[in-house]
Amino acid sequence: MENKYYLAVESKPKNYFPINLFDLNISHGFSSTNLEELDSFTLKFSKQEIMNSIKEANLLDVHEQMPLVIIYYENKYTRKIEVLTKDYNYDMWKLLSDKYGDKVFLNKIVNFLNHKVDDDMILKVKNSENKEDFLNALGRMPYMVQRKLYFYLYE
Repeated sequence: MENKYYLAVESKPKNYFPINLFDLNISHGFSSTNLEELDSFTLKFSKQEIMNSIKEANLLDVHEQMPLVIIYYENKYTRKIEVLTKDYNYDMWKLLSDKYGDKVFLNKIVNFLNHKVDDDMILKVKNSENKEDFLNALGRMPYMVQRKLYFYLYE
């Protein structure tokens, strides 16, 4: 069963206020519980723009210090992950393409992928004969792994 993901504001530690996207003036009728679609939506806006829209909708008394997160439910617990916004101004695929020849960088990616994907996928990345094979191997990985790699490389 696929997880459902929700945009939320963490009003206090481990206290989340889920946001109904229909209530936001920036959503223009968009609503989804799919992580990839939510990321695509939130990447169009800065954190400040999203928080201002929440404030305008009078959903919650938001403050700039409150984290904007994506929540999902797993094993009876609410989990949170970071929201992708346009504040993250970087193109992971361009970085991967540009640094393809850097063996230290490639080794860093392979080490990151250990225990996140099966050995067959790691071998496809390691044994890529050219840049296109390398990028295709990474592109076939589950979206959540790609997303974690995005944040890992962003740091």
